[in-house]
Amino acid sequence: MNARDQLKLVFPTEEYKEQIEEYLKEHFEAGEYELAGDGGLDRIKDFDDWLVKIKKDLSEETIQENRMPATLFLGVRKSDNKVIGTIQIRHKLNESLLKNGGHIGDGVRPSERKKGYATEMIRLALEECKKIGIDRVLMVCYKDNIGSRKSIINNGGVLENELPAEDGKIDQRYWISLKKRYADRHVGRKVNKSKQKVMSVSERYFTGDIYFYDFIEVEDKIVIPNGKCIMDNNYKWLEFYDYNSKVKLTAIYDENNEIIEWYFDIAREIGKEKDVPYEDDLYLDIVVTSTGEVILLDEEELKNALNRMEITNKEYEDAYKEANQLMDRLSNKKEELQEFTDKYLNDMLKE
Repeated sequence: MNARDQLKLVFPTEEYKEQIEEYLKEHFEAGEYELAGDGGLDRIKDFDDWLVKIKKDLSEETIQENRMPATLFLGVRKSDNKVIGTIQIRHKLNESLLKNGGHIGDGVRPSERKKGYATEMIRLALEECKKIGIDRVLMVCYKDNIGSRKSIINNGGVLENELPAEDGKIDQRYWISLKKRYADRHVGRKVNKSKQKVMSVSERYFTGDIYFYDFIEVEDKIVIPNGKCIMDNNYKWLEFYDYNSKVKLTAIYDENNEIIEWYFDIAREIGKEKDVPYEDDLYLDIVVTSTGEVILLDEEELKNALNRMEITNKEYEDAYKEANQLMDRLSNKKEELQEFTDKYLNDMLKE
């Protein structure tokens, strides 16, 4: 069953008191006394006390000491307003959550399982994670919990490793990247009219796909903080996805086909899914201006990701290593870079 768009996430209110009590009762009658993603409902049992607790969980100032702030949602079916499950988002990790807990815990009532609802709740929760500022989501499940494992994988979960759990079982740790950007992401998003082309290339300096955007008509132009416009009517973007590299290049041209800048994303991975290139961003970026100046960007984002435990020390160091090596290669290479990207721009415009 495909449950997409059948649910909504709702923060608990008095309106759902009777349903929550019935939800807990259903689990207990099924012999389930420890619930996942319930914010302690199975321990507290009283709705009013539980509601006070989950409201306190929202802020570091009011949450119980040594715990991470969290937001709990009810998964409510749109058609009949029935509570199908609960899902809790921890706003950041600590050492314990990094090992066995993760960012998200979820549960579905016994009578509504195997209908795709867990997958849909996680999808909706990932949208909430973006709002909170979580870029990389950790989810953990028991290895023998096939349904939970599928719901995580269905949402892009990639297994990192397995660790022993306290009860003798095996935990599987999955990461879901919210920094994964696909080449076709601009199609239909504030772009009223555009042309796209893909060219596969294999040469000395580049092996992969070039994705070309001709933004014929955009709904809103994009202006970056320094006042420079990078997307407007008749602007062109060339995105270079090199599958042997950890760097994605975007060459941005104006309506007169004059270069605005070259933008390099340091990536955790560059790959392809269903014939669509993607890059999994690793925060650091490098800009080469039209005058040849080389600028390193987003160091604070990388540092914050490390502090939130969303990347490892090794990934942090690898990002800087890749960026520093690239900056050395780009120094005084503006003319070569221009020749390289202009060639492919001209090839794309010929057809």
